[in-house]
Amino acid sequence: MLPAQYLLLTLADHRSSSLELAQHGQDPGSYARCLNIEGRWAVQGSTRAPLLVWPSSQLEAAREAATRAAEARRRPVEILTRGNSGWVEGRDIEVFTGAFESALLEHTPHSAAKARRLRTEADKLEAFCLIVRQASAAKDHEEFASVRLAAGKALRAKFGGGSITSAFAWLAGKAGSDALASVLSGEVELEGPLSIQEIVAATELAREAELLQIGQGASATKH
Repeated sequence: MLPAQYLLLTLADHRSSSLELAQHGQDPGSYARCLNIEGRWAVQGSTRAPLLVWPSSQLEAAREAATRAAEARRRPVEILTRGNSGWVEGRDIEVFTGAFESALLEHTPHSAAKARRLRTEADKLEAFCLIVRQASAAKDHEEFASVRLAAGKALRAKFGGGSITSAFAWLAGKAGSDALASVLSGEVELEGPLSIQEIVAATELAREAELLQIGQGASATKH
């Protein structure tokens, strides 16, 4: 049984969607940024900020909402049709009503402290994902050593310290999961060269590597 289809608003010229298309040559719909109830452009909804949706039968209402959003934000807003069998109303999506009109016009601002924290976490997420990709692509021990040295220098310069090992551990842990969730929920934007798809893949790679290392450690302890 096919999941119910909904209408969502998406930012036609969002940088992350353009990056997906340019770097992967695929329909960017899977990582499209859609409007949530906080007025932000998110890949996925969350309990705190579900994605705004219109039933497929309300195309005209969705078009009118897209027009109001585009006029207020001075950027082109389009309608996207999507469906997901895992979506739960009130958790992942929220049907648009007049109570959410302000979300069409602008986003709910973060406090200065929260904005700084989210930016720092997103910067770490991107920097660490780059390191994971470079380390994983190393063809031999010599190339890996070169990556490790360069990574150490880069992390000291930007964050005051760090290594390949700490980058993998951070991405695999709660801090990395929280940072990724903030990006996917639209709370903070990526600013580096990696697409969301590449960020997600690198994070998953770090988690797999950490689990493998834990398994190897447990095996060594038994013997």
